[in-house]
Amino acid sequence: NEYKSYLSANRVLLMTKELPCAWSVEPRERVKALTELSSGSVQVNDAIPVKRYFRSGVELERMAKVYEEEKNYEKAFYLYCKYTTLFVECLPKHPQYRSPDCTNDRRTVRSKLTSIFDRAENIKIILLDTYTEQYKTWVTTENEKRIAEEKARRAEEARRQAAEDAKKKKEMEARERELAAELEQIEKQLEETRTMATKAIITTPASAKPKFDRQPTYPDLMADPRLPPASKLVPSASQALPSAPPVTMATAPSVTPVAMATAPTITPVAMTTTQPIPAVEMISKPPSIDRSTKPQMSSTDMFGDLMKDDAAHRTIIVPGSLPDKFLSVCLDNTQKNIETCGILAAKLNSNNFTVTHVILPQQRGTPDSCQTLAEEQLFEYQDKLDLITVGWIHTHPTQSAFLSSVDLHTHCSYQLMLKEAIAIVCAPKHQQTGIFSLTDPRGMQVVSQCTQSGFHPHPDIPPLFEDCKHVKLDRTLPAQIIDLR
Repeated sequence: NEYKSYLSANRVLLMTKELPCAWSVEPRERVKALTELSSGSVQVNDAIPVKRYFRSGVELERMAKVYEEEKNYEKAFYLYCKYTTLFVECLPKHPQYRSPDCTNDRRTVRSKLTSIFDRAENIKIILLDTYTEQYKTWVTTENEKRIAEEKARRAEEARRQAAEDAKKKKEMEARERELAAELEQIEKQLEETRTMATKAIITTPASAKPKFDRQPTYPDLMADPRLPPASKLVPSASQALPSAPPVTMATAPSVTPVAMATAPTITPVAMTTTQPIPAVEMISKPPSIDRSTKPQMSSTDMFGDLMKDDAAHRTIIVPGSLPDKFLSVCLDNTQKNIETCGILAAKLNSNNFTVTHVILPQQRGTPDSCQTLAEEQLFEYQDKLDLITVGWIHTHPTQSAFLSSVDLHTHCSYQLMLKEAIAIVCAPKHQQTGIFSLTDPRGMQVVSQCTQSGFHPHPDIPPLFEDCKHVKLDRTLPAQIIDLR
């Protein structure tokens, strides 16, 4: 309901933003991908004692509960699925899983699996509802985008058609002006021709007119020897001449009028019949979304934020006074040149770890090593306060701050359980404090695959450990030292 209210209140904002790509995936497919993603993240190393995995399961469940309480349901579901995959599919293959020492651990896990399955199912329902709302929002947004795009396309088409029609009209008007100018020139020429013809008729002199009152002679014809004598051609006086029609008036030669120049036929420019400009209308039915053309989305793309958080290191906040307080408790051992170690216990809040306690379990130390004992007592104390192990702290009484080969193997088991795990090394003689973690993947691969024990060399190029970048020191936070020795 809260999520639906959020979607409703932010509808306008969501329409103007690019929605996450995962929203376009159908809800059940999205939950399935999240399940597969969490299952694929579980790996078991046979070199790590099986009891560490049982302990990591306790803390997996603890972190999942925190995320569930914070309503970070994706992370909670991710961790619950990881828990079930670890104990149902992967850990039973560990060579130590069936050992008698693990009987109670196996029984505890079996009793918890039912409740964890139920929690995962309840969260799955919440996720389905959330994903359904997101999917509906995505579909609505996509439809509205397509409607807007269709409107814009039609408006652009109408604008382009109007511009084309205006251009054709302008061209037609220019052609009409050209034709009118040509007609005007032709009319002017015709008028000049008529004027010249009229002047020619009026100014012709009478002497220039032909006379028809006497018989024409044909000297050339008379001189032709082939013709009969002229006496035979010209009648005698006694012979009657044929009467000729009386000529009353000399007929003026007719002036053939100048032929009128035929004006060119003006063919009107045909107006291009254009289709009526379609009105930009509201689309009553949203265009359908063809999902068959949508590219398949990988789980990494679908849960980019989750994968980003999972790949990145959550911040570990350490009280600034913690190293000094720890050294004060270890002073007796330090003066005897004996190492002392403690467990860094933290609370998870808003996806960050805050170290609240340093717990010193029962232990056995030497000048260059330290081994914890009676870990059940340590776990019991952590479980009372719902504390999560985020690493360890130990002293180097005479050496500088670094991770020895034994330290590398010790820390590898912590970092396999929690990738953010840190190792704090206090070297009072050199007044040094280092906060380290194994490099990933180089350091983790070399150390986890190494089968040697005790002090032994490792290839150190490139380095196997480094200064932590995901740790913040906060001098305002209190640090509690719990000594169980």
